[in-house]
Amino acid sequence: MKAELNLEFVDRVMKTTLILAAFLFPFLTVYGGTEFALSVLFGAVWGVLNLLAIKIVIVNLLRTGGKNLKLGLLVLFFKMPVLYGIGYFLVTWDYLSIVGLLWGFSGILIVSFLKAIGRSYLGLDNKVNTEGTKA
Repeated sequence: MKAELNLEFVDRVMKTTLILAAFLFPFLTVYGGTEFALSVLFGAVWGVLNLLAIKIVIVNLLRTGGKNLKLGLLVLFFKMPVLYGIGYFLVTWDYLSIVGLLWGFSGILIVSFLKAIGRSYLGLDNKVNTEGTKA
């Protein structure tokens, strides 16, 4: 098992979550209603924005070389009031479904869990591709 932080995995999880939410949106609109579908979509977008902000803060504040304290602190102090204010607005908005928001917020966790299980099952961390780097 590697101990280094693989940021490509986080980027793939965010991209896959947004693609999955966009793919499921029309089906959820038809079978669950517009309110539920919008709740899942908004929850997924909020979760991706939250993970992106966390990634920027971690990379810029906790990295050993090439720290960017200004950007890290700016995102940290911008993230808290704005992103969580938007989250509070989404939760208190009567039009959106709380269950749909929870499914959307949990989309990041579901996708990352499934990607980790897939990588473990397929053994992608142990394979070496043609350029000599890990897959």
